[in-house]
Amino acid sequence: MFGFHKRQRSLIPVKKLDRMDEKEAFIEHEVEVDESSKEHSWTRGQQRNMVMIYLLFLAEAIMASSLSSQVAVLLPAAEGCLGMSASFLNSAFECAYFLGCTAGVFWGWMADRVGRRQTALLGLSGMCLCCLSMGFAKSFVAFAVLRLMAGCISSAVTVAGLAMMADMTHGESTRTRVVARLPMIAACGGVGSYIAKAVRNACANHAAGVFSKYPGLSGQIVCVSLVLLITIAEAMIIQETLPQKLVSRKSRNATADPEKAAFLGQSLSNESEDSLNISIIEALNDDAAEPVSSQIGVFQLLSAPAVLLLLASFSILSLHSSTFDILLPHLGHTDSRMGGMSIPCPLLRPVELGVKIAAALRIMTFIPGLVDQVGLLAVYRKISLVFPVLFVVVPIAGAAIHAAGASPVVSAIISGCVMLAKNTLAGAAEVLVVRLVLSAAPDASSTGTVIGVISFSQIFKALAVGISGVAYYLGGDYSVFEVNILLWTTLATVAAIGAWITWKLREKPRVGGDIPEECLVWQGFFDSESDEEGGF
Repeated sequence: MFGFHKRQRSLIPVKKLDRMDEKEAFIEHEVEVDESSKEHSWTRGQQRNMVMIYLLFLAEAIMASSLSSQVAVLLPAAEGCLGMSASFLNSAFECAYFLGCTAGVFWGWMADRVGRRQTALLGLSGMCLCCLSMGFAKSFVAFAVLRLMAGCISSAVTVAGLAMMADMTHGESTRTRVVARLPMIAACGGVGSYIAKAVRNACANHAAGVFSKYPGLSGQIVCVSLVLLITIAEAMIIQETLPQKLVSRKSRNATADPEKAAFLGQSLSNESEDSLNISIIEALNDDAAEPVSSQIGVFQLLSAPAVLLLLASFSILSLHSSTFDILLPHLGHTDSRMGGMSIPCPLLRPVELGVKIAAALRIMTFIPGLVDQVGLLAVYRKISLVFPVLFVVVPIAGAAIHAAGASPVVSAIISGCVMLAKNTLAGAAEVLVVRLVLSAAPDASSTGTVIGVISFSQIFKALAVGISGVAYYLGGDYSVFEVNILLWTTLATVAAIGAWITWKLREKPRVGGDIPEECLVWQGFFDSESDEEGGF
């Protein structure tokens, strides 16, 4: 492309060039060795920023759990076992929330252009308004619309938080440890529904004024207070992690280093061959030190086979995992002889919360080490194979226990262990998928877009509502045993399809096959003894 003259100028003595190459190689080796322990060498400011990122996910979990408890405002009977009407309402609200979460595609694009911090703060402010507005809702339409808006707004916080996490973590082991803490944060945020319920029940006995007219307002005030505190703290402390745009090279050359320009005799009007050679070398050095950001669009990612496989795998995981969670109130308190789990209805929600916390502890403790030993994709594939087996064994084991004449307590304990296994596997799989997503982006300027594209999987969580709706519809025409067996069969089939897709996955997208080459910024180097250009 360019030919170089043998007569070149340099500010560095020739004898020191070999020493500089050795020093650069030594520095690169040191960076690779220290990458695994980088989390322990974070500055206090970086550690504080990571804590604030975790608080983003805590705020989203608090809001989601408190809004889900509002079903009892429409149907007071939903405090106990969920009947068909309460189950339908709960499923419809969950569907609206998941559909709203697909707005993460827009928030991911915004996080890459505007910044992670502004996107997160905008989402937190919207969450406060959603919590407060939900307290004044009294009709099905108002509840559904507000749940849709809540899902849309909360996805901004989730996408921005994951993008910040990707910006701050480097190295596979460090990133896995950081992501593995998210299930524990989500489980702790689940106490929001219990706090809202306790406050609502306390105010119901002494309701007066606006609280008597809007019975759900008292519980939602607690939600608003918690989220507002987190919002204020985030606005004061959290720092932007997206690399800032650099000034143009022309203005930098004019003002940044006048002594260098004077020494080299450079000027804008200088058109000599020596000045041209120096300008070319400096331009290459500048590009190598400060690469231009890649620009990858949503439609280009959706046409990448590796990204589509990752999206399909996560969608199938979301489908059968969410279906199990939505159907748990129906399957949980049904007797084991009818294909249920025999968990007493008043204990179902406390058991579910305890199981989620226990599962999160196991994920946070064992998954990082397991990934280091076995590999990220290998662990994910093995977990995906367990799901169909689990959904087949559970009803068979329940029927066998009932046939053996065991007490309902034994059946409930075994069902609790099944819930623990399912939550552990599902949580671990989601952690591994998040790791794969964060590794799929080529640079920081595309991380939010990649995360936003994967948020399309929330549509399949909404489809889980359709499966539960069919189950409730069939409940009037068929026996409970037949409906439950059909549900377990559906879960096992969907999980088997997901396991098959998982074995087609690749850990990272390929340039050319998945990501078009023209979307990436390629840098070049020149051999001073040759006219050929090489790319790296």
